[in-house]
Amino acid sequence: MATASFMVGMHVFVSGTEIPEEVRDRREGRAGPNMKLFHILTPLFAAVVLWLSLLRPDSTERILFLYSVAFVSIPVALFPVRGRMVRSYVAQRRANPGAEVRPDRLSIAWIVGFLLAVTMVAVAALLVNDYA
Repeated sequence: MATASFMVGMHVFVSGTEIPEEVRDRREGRAGPNMKLFHILTPLFAAVVLWLSLLRPDSTERILFLYSVAFVSIPVALFPVRGRMVRSYVAQRRANPGAEVRPDRLSIAWIVGFLLAVTMVAVAALLVNDYA
């Protein structure tokens, strides 16, 4: 279920962006095959990692909990800064069409901070469950 919510969230994240025509033509030429590979390889990779993790003799509930938290939190971290990232991408493409696009620092700080907080809360929840 977590993998499905991740895939739906990422599809909504990518398909919900409105990019002007002059930037869109260059972007879609490169992103088409990569998105197909993403939609095929992500569930396959997640299934292999989950299967290998469940072979361990530890408790499977912990692994499933951390797996679910990780896969659900990624799209949730991206949605609040999606508009800012698209605006930054379009502005950079219009200013310098051939230059490399640099990521927005505030967006990166938000995503890293959010995922760090989610990880810490998930680990704390596991520790409270073990020692309470």
